[in-house]
Amino acid sequence: MIHIGVDLHQRFCYMTAVETSGKIRQQGRVANEPASLRGYFGQWGEPVEAAVEACSFWPAFYGVVEPLGVRLVLVHPQRVKAIASAKLKNDRVDSATLAHLLRARLLPEAWAPPAATRELRQQVRLRVSLGQQRTRLKNQVHAVLHQQGLRPPGSDLFGRRGRQWLAEVELPAAARQAVDTYLALLHSYDEQIRAWERSWAELDDGDERRRVLETIPGFGNYAARLVLAEIGDLGRFASKRQLYSYAGLVPRLRESGERQRRGGITRAGSPRLRWMLVQAAHSAVRSSPAARAYFQRLAQRRPPHVARVALARKLLGAVWALWRDGVGWDEEVFAAR
Repeated sequence: MIHIGVDLHQRFCYMTAVETSGKIRQQGRVANEPASLRGYFGQWGEPVEAAVEACSFWPAFYGVVEPLGVRLVLVHPQRVKAIASAKLKNDRVDSATLAHLLRARLLPEAWAPPAATRELRQQVRLRVSLGQQRTRLKNQVHAVLHQQGLRPPGSDLFGRRGRQWLAEVELPAAARQAVDTYLALLHSYDEQIRAWERSWAELDDGDERRRVLETIPGFGNYAARLVLAEIGDLGRFASKRQLYSYAGLVPRLRESGERQRRGGITRAGSPRLRWMLVQAAHSAVRSSPAARAYFQRLAQRRPPHVARVALARKLLGAVWALWRDGVGWDEEVFAAR
């Protein structure tokens, strides 16, 4: 068996091939191109496994190497740093470390989502990105008004009345140019978001999991699809507590001897999943009596943002239960948990 550590870069990979005995067989750069990768992994006359850190361009590498019969191990980048921290860090050291940890079966593996899940993630993350860019533009408009000492009337500056006020308010030439430019860009983002939502509303993927999740208060078509994309395969979690940890919604724990200290949530895992669950918690407080009662009970003794995160975690527990059992939302069951 040949164990290969891959330090993956956009244009090249630094490979270290190690035998089962621990002897380094080969080290060096290989162009990150399909023909070069096929040639490298095809040269070995025995079984091969390779470890590569999960980075933004691992899917292209995965797509070339996996059909060659190579066992690929996708490595959790943060956890492997905790195992293999070193004062000397370069491509050669990193790839050799991966190879030796792979040989010793000490690598913290990350889940490699299948192509369908990666495509779904790309689609929903486009919608997240469009929304974030639109929010940044709105903040820029507020910043210009703040610099001019102006306070817009009403609560929705970008509704019909707010936009009319923006069009009529007197501003210096530079400020007017900035506001008009931001509003034009906002219009473009609004159009793109509406087009995205129309295409998704017309798409019926026949996924019963999505229909079940849409019964949860605060979950619409967009939220359900994002949660499905970010979680992927629910079967890889042995319990809902593992799912909470994956979403970064569990408290930090520092333990020494008999002393324990708990801090804020870990914020590990997918930030988009965590964000969507908190947004769903906002909506659930307004639409679900059981969710509202749970939030209000916690908010009596904890800050509102802490109670909201706790509700987001409880909603994720509902995702776990409904997705696993294939049943819809039940207010009484949620209130009793």
